[in-house]
Amino acid sequence: MQSTPVKTITLISPSLSAGGAERVISLLANWLINEVDQVHLILLTRGPRFYDLDSRIQVHEPDFNIEELGRLKFTLKSFFWLRSLWKKLQSGAALSFGGKYNAFVLLSAIGKGQRVFVSDRSRPSISYGRVLDILNPLVYRRAAGIVAQTERAKNLMHKATGHKNIKVIPNPVPQITPGKQHRQKVILNAGRFIASKHQDLLIEYFEQIEDPDWTLRFLGDGPKWEEVKAKAARSPKKEQIEFLGNVNPISPYYQEAGIFAFTSSSEGFPNALGEAMSAACPVISFDCEAGPADLIENEISGYLVDLMNHEDYIAKLKLLVSDASKRESLGAAAREQMQSFELSKICKNYLNFMLAS
Repeated sequence: MQSTPVKTITLISPSLSAGGAERVISLLANWLINEVDQVHLILLTRGPRFYDLDSRIQVHEPDFNIEELGRLKFTLKSFFWLRSLWKKLQSGAALSFGGKYNAFVLLSAIGKGQRVFVSDRSRPSISYGRVLDILNPLVYRRAAGIVAQTERAKNLMHKATGHKNIKVIPNPVPQITPGKQHRQKVILNAGRFIASKHQDLLIEYFEQIEDPDWTLRFLGDGPKWEEVKAKAARSPKKEQIEFLGNVNPISPYYQEAGIFAFTSSSEGFPNALGEAMSAACPVISFDCEAGPADLIENEISGYLVDLMNHEDYIAKLKLLVSDASKRESLGAAAREQMQSFELSKICKNYLNFMLAS
């Protein structure tokens, strides 16, 4: 059976809520619409969209939800809804994001003549539960290709699946122009409030900063937001800690921050870290399993601290607070390094991979 010429690309995402994977797929869709005839975006759930899309992108989402049907009926109905979409769209290639959903998408495309690529977006060794930990490596073998965000992720994926067509494509990093104004004495953190992000630790580290002119600012929300906010309210520095929630656009906050402090212990690819570096904001991060080390050249374009080495993190943070020239040099090097992650370069890698495979 001859494959359909690649004039149409289909992207699949669980949603367009405020998250790293959702941000990347929206950027990719908005770039692709200028390169191919049609771009379809399939959203597996119905809900508010945090990211803007080009009006030419055709969005498909179910007209039913899990609250109405319950999990089992919702899953079955979603499966047949997806199969009906494959029959209608017949795109040249499809790309699915998300380790919790990729096997489901691949299985729905069986017998539909659809070339489906998949990409996990979480840290390489994450467990998606007992069933998916068994199912994913088996079903992923049906994929036309697999996109890994880092070399470590690629190696682990190859070991698990034996797939021969795995390509490392990092996330695109928007090239944010540094602000013209002087940077404020703000330590910025942006990301989902979940256990692995450890925003609570950053409050403890901030309490060790003696300079009273600095503010700690958090962007984002999530299940741990209330807990972290309550901890901040008990802090002796509570008047210097801000919670602004989700913001859009976020770039002005990177442009004005004096330091970007990242405390995550688990990453697939840290979008917020890359965006801060692009804006020439000096950064400090734990060297967690994957991600930060792919972006930061230690002591050149930022600081990488051994995971959960609290003393070293505090020492590096204090150094950045006290040394404006160090902040400036690290920020300049960070911006230069992020140019290799420029949007069009990364998106071309995605398109070429799907065309060539």
